[in-house]
Amino acid sequence: MEARQGFSLPASRSYSDGHSIACLVLFLVAAFVTVRPIVIPITLPKQLGPLLYKLRLRNEQLLKRRTYHLSIDLNVGPVAAVLILLASKSIGIVEFRAGIKGRGDLHPYDILLLFLSLVRNIAPLDMS
Repeated sequence: MEARQGFSLPASRSYSDGHSIACLVLFLVAAFVTVRPIVIPITLPKQLGPLLYKLRLRNEQLLKRRTYHLSIDLNVGPVAAVLILLASKSIGIVEFRAGIKGRGDLHPYDILLLFLSLVRNIAPLDMS
């Protein structure tokens, strides 16, 4: 049986060092966060308020509020998981590019566009 061109694992990579477990854990966390967002309250010290106002990062109404909420949801969770995997070298840039662009007969971006177009066409049918 002939192996497909471009789908072999790198021979120099050891998968017993925990990177595969980290990938699985981050995938599960990203999947959980898309269903149920995590909200982290952040309290800023009072001395930071005037500085942020001078830098035009906040307006006067936000100057009175000290607690902000960082929401890790559908928009942030998967992107943060991929960036963490890239930073920890659990996945390389070659795998990242192959996941977006595809190799050989597999094109993930085309599959994503197919799903989005199906959702766009089926959503109005669900409303009727």
